[in-house]
This record gives sequence, structure tokens and C-alpha cells, in this order.
Amino acid sequence: MESQSTTPLCLAIEQLPISKIYSSPHQMRKHFDDAALRNLANSMKQEGLIQPITVRKVGNAYELVVGERRLRAAQILGWDTIDARVIDISDEDAAVKGLIENLQRADLSPIEEAKGYKQLVDHPYNMTQEAIAQRVGKSQTAIARALALLELPSEIQDLMPRGIITETHTRSIRKISDRFKQIEIARQADRSGWTVKEMERRVHEVLKQTGEPLKRRANKSKAHQDDPLAKSWRPILKMADEAGVMVSAVTYEGSGRWMMRLEAKSVSDPRQALAEFFTRLGHTLNGPIPTDL
Repeated sequence: MESQSTTPLCLAIEQLPISKIYSSPHQMRKHFDDAALRNLANSMKQEGLIQPITVRKVGNAYELVVGERRLRAAQILGWDTIDARVIDISDEDAAVKGLIENLQRADLSPIEEAKGYKQLVDHPYNMTQEAIAQRVGKSQTAIARALALLELPSEIQDLMPRGIITETHTRSIRKISDRFKQIEIARQADRSGWTVKEMERRVHEVLKQTGEPLKRRANKSKAHQDDPLAKSWRPILKMADEAGVMVSAVTYEGSGRWMMRLEAKSVSDPRQALAEFFTRLGHTLNGPIPTDL
């Protein structure tokens, strides 16, 4: 589905019944700090509502676009009505606008952020990672890494809002193939407050016990010694990342043959992502990539 961004038509600020306003289904924030909401409610009681909420009309009701915390604070105060700016906006733009508002707040957890992106990737929006990246002002790589968090066991996802385990920690965790071991080491990291370097060291120890690092190191060393394209892989892997494709293994088998393990799980159209990757791969090996790709 192509993005059909339209300029919202802003209407006058209205006093709307709170009972007719419902939260957006695109709201990825699931946890609201009760103390912070009470503080906001006290401020609104003393100073009034400084900035109206933003809604869009849906049938006989209104869907909240921006201002979830202000609406909740008004409910705490028992207000019957609230100042609201009504805008004419598409489903997609409503989802993106709500996401951007939340992303501008520092307390959004990595998992909440990832779930917000996932809503835009899935039906009915079917947005590409590149389109999302443009709308929220981030790189496509950042979007792909965020979405990859949702492939982690739910037990690890539940730990991440605590702030000890970050997205960077999870890059090491994903090197462990045993999901139960992933959960175990993530819980240890959360309890002990491991740094990223400590997590890397512990994961290396786990993999060493299974023999995986020795095997991978040997393959990597052989590839650098024998692979005629060994010096070319770094820009190729970067290019793959930009196309939404993960290259988790490259093995040179001799006689001009390579074995590559490719994954395109975190994109809405894996076939298109792979096609773009191979197109870019050919130009990377044979010449500059055309500017229209």
C-alpha cells in the first residue's frame, strides 16, 4: 500500500464530551505512570488545559490522535468536556502522527516503539520500513532493529521496559540459538545490571561451551584468507542492511562459489527486499549503484 499522506484540515477548537472520545487503536504506549498522571492532573486543575488534545471524527464519536496523557488527566479530574482540535486525517496519518508524538517522548520503551512500527508494517497500512523511516525521521536500519526485538521471547520483551537490557544487548543474545538459554542469560543480565560488554563476554562463554564460536571463527578466518571478495563484503553487508536484508553468514566454497544465508523477516515484502538486495549486489560488484535505485 502506498503512503497517501494528506495535509490535515484543521478546524476550530471545540468543547467535546469526554465520553465520546476513545483512545486510538494505534496507541503503542501501554504503561502510564500513575504519579506523573496525578501531577499533570493537579497542574491542569490549577492552570487549565494549556494545549488542546487532537482528535478526528469517526462516525458519531471521536478518535484520539494526540494527547492521551491529557485526556487521562482530565478523566482523573472528572471533567465532562475537554478542549479538542478536530482534524480531517486518514487512518495511516492518524497512526503515524500518534507514533511520532510518542517517539518524541523519552520514556517510550523499546518494545512499545517496536510494536508501534509493527502496526504500520502490518495490514491495513502495509508501510515499508523505508517509508516509516522517512515519516519518523530515523534510518531504515533503526526501524529494522526495532522490529527485530519482537522476534525475541516474550519473557525478554517483558524485561526491556525496566531499562537494563537495551536493543544493543539483544544483538548478543540473538547469537544464542537456544531460546531458553536466551531467556536465562537475559534474566541474569537484568538482575545484575550487565553492561553491553559484559553481555558480549557472557554470551561468548555460552557459545564457547557449545563449540559455536570456534567453528564460526574458523570459517571466518578461512573466508578472509581464501575469498577473493573478502575485502568487498563490508560495503555489501551495509548495503544489505539498508535493503532490509540480514546476511548472517557468507562462506566461500571455492571455484567462484559462495554460500550466503539471507533473512528478510522484518520487512513487509521479503521478496521485494531480496530482489532489491540482489540488484544492489550486482551493481556493488560491477559498478556504482544507479541513483534511481
